[in-house]
Amino acid sequence: MNRFVSVFITEILYIRSDVNYCYVYLRDGRKFLIAKTLKEYNDQLDAFLFARIHKSYLVNLSAIESCNYAGYEIRLYNGICLPIARRKRKVFFQQYTQAFALLPRLAS
Repeated sequence: MNRFVSVFITEILYIRSDVNYCYVYLRDGRKFLIAKTLKEYNDQLDAFLFARIHKSYLVNLSAIESCNYAGYEIRLYNGICLPIARRKRKVFFQQYTQAFALLPRLAS
């Protein structure tokens, strides 16, 4: 709480809210507790290929390995599964489809 850490936005896998705090999870396995709300992060990261998939989760679209729409969850490249809220599923699918066109990868 008493230090300043600078990270590249591309290093963020996802952000999980915990009331008025957030845990920021990085690609290298580190996580930080920050005194900001998820809404604040959502407003800041909206233009950087991040999507709000749940009231508690904001995810980096480039970190997604697969989507299970029937099971309402996504799987990140490191094996972590995160839930997709039913109400956010349609919007998420649109965001992911648009972002997918920008991201260099193969689909199956």
